[in-house]
Amino acid sequence: MQSDIFDVTVQDFQEVIAQGSATKPVLVVFWSSQCTICKSLLPLLEQLQREHGNNFTLARINCEAEHQIVQHFDIKSVPTVYMFVNGQGVDGFAGEQTHAFINEFIGKHLPDPSQALLTDAQTLFAQGNIAEAKATLLQAQSLNSDDNQIKLALAQVYLAEGEFENAKPILAAIPMADQNMIYHSLISELELAEQSSQTPEIAALEEALLTEADIQPIQYKLAIQYHQAKRYKEALNLLYNLLAKDLGYENGEAKKTMLDILATLDDAALVSEYRRKLYSLLY
Repeated sequence: MQSDIFDVTVQDFQEVIAQGSATKPVLVVFWSSQCTICKSLLPLLEQLQREHGNNFTLARINCEAEHQIVQHFDIKSVPTVYMFVNGQGVDGFAGEQTHAFINEFIGKHLPDPSQALLTDAQTLFAQGNIAEAKATLLQAQSLNSDDNQIKLALAQVYLAEGEFENAKPILAAIPMADQNMIYHSLISELELAEQSSQTPEIAALEEALLTEADIQPIQYKLAIQYHQAKRYKEALNLLYNLLAKDLGYENGEAKKTMLDILATLDDAALVSEYRRKLYSLLY
């Protein structure tokens, strides 16, 4: 990745800082070779520019050479640092500061990478690339686990894939303040999906599970019905409970069914969870 680090002169000030900060933030540092603090600050700023993934431009201005710029900004001491966004200086500091302070100073002016991923995921979803959208949203969630817009987008993906059991707890945890039109639309979609997945066969088997003495055949049939209704977690849970009591149930057919379901699912977390559970019974 090419780093945006420039030694700015009066000739390219407009291009690099005034115009450049319309695209992404520009950190401007006024320095001098006579400044002891500057000797450690400059390499630190270069390091932070790389660590932040080139998400801001570093513009270095040598006060010994660029008198016109120094006079324009009325620089009284070095180092002096400004953050430019959309052509305007929005924040700054002067003198020696800690690594943590400077990193926090930079970070609060940078775009949230999770929001860029959310936008990408929404585009992928609109294009019908559901699996890619889900992977992108999970990455966004790993960066910002508290963002309710990311959660809503992820619930929408789960519903599109028929993974109702994954969408339901996400929607249940959305606070009132973020229950917007998208939320209510997804709730309606979930309710319709649950109604359509609750077939007469499933209802009868669920009732039998509560009343019959020999529940193993019922568990197996219900697990298959759950799978057909895309209620994957419930299907896997039933099969696991069945195999925990009888690993060879139906001459190994129950184990084969569970492995077949795991092989076809696109939910990495769910697959990983139940593979571990199954292997704990096998070994």
